Amino acid sequence: MADALATLHLDPGLVSKVQFRAFSLAEPDLGLPVSDVFAEPCTYWHSAALITFFPRREDELRAVNVEGSDNVRATFSRHSSPGSRYIHVSTAYQCGTAEGKTMEGWPEYARPAAFRNDYEHSKRTAEIQLSRTRLARDGDVLVTRLGIMVGHSGTGRALSDLGIYDFLRVIAMFARRTPGERVRFVCHPNATLHLTPIDGTVDRLLALADGPFDRPVRHLVNRVAVPVADLFAVISAHLPIELVAVTAADVAAEPFGRFEAIVNMRCKYTSPYLRFEYDFECHDDASPPPVTPRVLDLLISWYVREGLPA
Repeated sequence: MADALATLHLDPGLVSKVQFRAFSLAEPDLGLPVSDVFAEPCTYWHSAALITFFPRREDELRAVNVEGSDNVRATFSRHSSPGSRYIHVSTAYQCGTAEGKTMEGWPEYARPAAFRNDYEHSKRTAEIQLSRTRLARDGDVLVTRLGIMVGHSGTGRALSDLGIYDFLRVIAMFARRTPGERVRFVCHPNATLHLTPIDGTVDRLLALADGPFDRPVRHLVNRVAVPVADLFAVISAHLPIELVAVTAADVAAEPFGRFEAIVNMRCKYTSPYLRFEYDFECHDDASPPPVTPRVLDLLISWYVREGLPA
């Protein structure tokens, strides 16, 4: 906690004011001393989730992200003091593979096949369940859909190995073993990534939590996303490998070589996000600062220098 406060340029001494409580998403009332936790009006942030893109984890994802989320909501509804606020942290990629603009609004049901992975489907299902509750009807809930979380925009530092960092770790492993190779990835011609630095995201989250819940669903994504070609260029500048965005037709005309095929196979859980064009409705009050070329270079260079396994 002290490290997180320092990373966000806050006083690490504030950690002395933080109270910690162990809890379980599966236990009645989360296993919390509810009389203490909810003694006063509070803002409850539900950010606990299981994040995995691997197959055959449907039951675990449902237990944590759907049933666990409903248990959190029920506990809050039963015990919170008047004036309390409930914030559910979700993902912008609950949109699945749907084309067109994803609006800020309660989602509709979609079959599991409409998603890239079971994680996305579980997050959509959790939002649907929340939309049917009294909290939603009374306007006492806010759903914040995050983009691809990355490190600090001022230092590049990150404490995560998910998302873009998982991709970077795989690429670095192959680049160091066989330097100088060229690797193509199938990408949408207009593919962009909504990279969202932690510091700007925290600022927006806190501002939204203090504001009106007049729009119950908000996308915390940058209005200007990072083109995949720009991301590949920065990675190629910091690692001994050349990443190239191509179309499916390009690969059909010139099939992957053995090395390219192996790298693509190892990236098969994150590379599907390169094959879509995303368009999220967003507003100024929820849009973190954009990831500029300088910030992008800082994020990649820090992880290559400090974050990769030895």
